[in-house]
Order: sequence, then structure tokens, then C-alpha cells
Amino acid sequence: WWRNKLGAAMVKSSVAWTDRVPERDGIKSVVYDLAFSPDGLQLLAAVGSRVLIYDANSGDLIHSLKGHKDTLYCVAYARDGKRFASGGADKTIIIWTAKAEGILKYSHNDSIQSLAYNPISQSLASATATDFGLWSPEQKSVAKHKVNSRILCISWTNDGSCLSLGHFNGQISLRDKTGTERLLIERNAPIWSLEWNPSRDEAHDILAVACWDQTLSFYELSGMQLGRDKKLDFDPCCVRHFSNGEYMTVGGSDHKASLWTKEGVKLTP
Repeated sequence: WWRNKLGAAMVKSSVAWTDRVPERDGIKSVVYDLAFSPDGLQLLAAVGSRVLIYDANSGDLIHSLKGHKDTLYCVAYARDGKRFASGGADKTIIIWTAKAEGILKYSHNDSIQSLAYNPISQSLASATATDFGLWSPEQKSVAKHKVNSRILCISWTNDGSCLSLGHFNGQISLRDKTGTERLLIERNAPIWSLEWNPSRDEAHDILAVACWDQTLSFYELSGMQLGRDKKLDFDPCCVRHFSNGEYMTVGGSDHKASLWTKEGVKLTP
């Protein structure tokens, strides 16, 4: 149990449904990524070499999509709900319609590490160990940009003007929507996860950064850090906002999902 900073609300988690996916196509069924549709009615799961689509309420399996030839690492849904994308070890991205029809496929020279749709233009960013790509639904083209360190995570600002890249060498690269680097933030360990606060009510865009120096930190679009690093005592692997950006969950090597306020105040023991 936890209480929010106003002491007015209580939340308890409970299991709604579960599914154990059998091994398929000779590939172990590891779940590497999940993504909800914008309306919250469907859940995408990157499992083995397939994209599984579930009814988010009942847990019923709606589709099991084939098309990839190796393990999937990431899935992402466009904010307008019209399409979603998948990518993984076969170095290929497949773009699907909301009706689960594959409409486009393109490739990189390395495994796909992360995917993120621009919330305004609906262009798709895809990241690998050596480059990242920007696919535009209008131009049907992929502009690729080389990088000097493996990209572990990516996130767009709410207005779609800035794409942040978290690198294995501890760098955070802020890029404009064309892919040009505008700012570089240096840290001393891999950036395993980052995410811009999704709330449109905030006065400034705030980036939450989970670094493998066992810290959680926050930055403005200008690159200025807000406050000091929050010590975690574990390696963080994922940071995600919820409740319209009021709160965050942080998960990692401690085998827990801890709850935090958007300012970085921990709410769970």
C-alpha cells in the first residue's frame, strides 16, 4: 500500500489476468516489451518472434502475428491508434495497422533496441547499436543517423519536437525531429531507460533518466538538471510515468516496481 503526497488516495495492485505463452518457432517465449493501445483496450506483447495482441480487460488473445524471423525486443503504438510497430533481433521493423495488417517493413544493420512514435507527426523512431532511423508516413522514407554508442532507450517530448536517446556510454542525446543533435548530456554509466513526462499541463518538459550508476535524475529540455540525483541502491532498467504524469514506476535489479512522484519522491518502502 502507499499514500500519495496529499494523503488522500490509497492504491493496491492486484492481478487481473495472466497468460503463459508456450515456446514457438524454436524460440523461447521471453516477454521483452509491452505496449497498450492509446484507448487502453488492447495490449501488445513482444514474445518470442511474434507480436501477441490481447484484450486488455479479459486477457483473451486476439491475434498472434507472424512476420519476424528472430526474437522481438520492442513494440510501440502510435498515439492516434492507427498503427503500431515491432522490431527485434532480425534487424527488421514491421509497421502494422490497428487491424493487425502488416503494411510496411524496413531494416537496419543491427538488432532493433527501441521504438517510439512521434506523438504529433506519427513518424517512427527506431534505434540500434550503431544508428537510429526516422520513418515518415507521409514520405514513406527512412532517414538514418549514425551514433558512436549503442542506443538503449528513446523518448519523444509531448510536442514531438525533441527525441532523446539514452546511450550505453552514459550520454543522453537530444535531437530535433529531423534527427540533428541539439544537446548532449554526459553521465558516467549506461542510460538504461528514460522518459519525458507525458503531461501537457507542465510548464516545462521534464526528462526522467534511469542510469546504471544506480540513480534517478531529472532534466529540462535546456539540459539543466533539476535537483540532485536520487540514489536507488539498484540498477534501474525501466522508468515509466502514469496517471497523466503525476507518478512514476521504476523497476530494476531489485526485482521490484517502486512508485515515485513526478518530482522524484519515493512512495513505496
